[in-house]
Amino acid sequence: EIKKSSHKSKIRKLQIIASITVISIGILILYPSFMLYRRKKQQINYRNMRHSPERYTHVIQEHQEEELELPLFDMATLIAATNNFSTSNILGKGGFGTVYQGMLKDGREIAVKRLSVHSRQGLQEFKSEVLNVVKLQHRNLVKLLGCCIQAEERMLVYEYMPNKSLDYFIF
Repeated sequence: EIKKSSHKSKIRKLQIIASITVISIGILILYPSFMLYRRKKQQINYRNMRHSPERYTHVIQEHQEEELELPLFDMATLIAATNNFSTSNILGKGGFGTVYQGMLKDGREIAVKRLSVHSRQGLQEFKSEVLNVVKLQHRNLVKLLGCCIQAEERMLVYEYMPNKSLDYFIF
């Protein structure tokens, strides 16, 4: 009798160990597959956004009407303002793109943050950045005047501040 219960106990332990092993292996196989699937889906969304920007311009315009009073600039206006994004108008460069100084036809000086085409920032991240900057408007911060989404371009248009950058004063 004792031998039978000991034998059943060993079998039960082996079943538990086998079950845990199978579940662990399943997770180890499925998790990377899920992550790969998610990354592919994000890349497809990014490619779709780059090939049909009109669709995404509509999304931001729609969201703008709900919450924001943020104008959309067209590409031709920003090209004219920055002298076709001339290298002589570059104010600075960063990980997400280049900032250019420009002058609108009405005489307002602007700074245009032209996001890098190679940036992995997708539409949601861009939209989130726009919304956050608008919500963070403060008299001590540079004012966001609008944005531009046309063709493969995504740009933020800020008021131009003639003094040097903050890092100049800090360092």
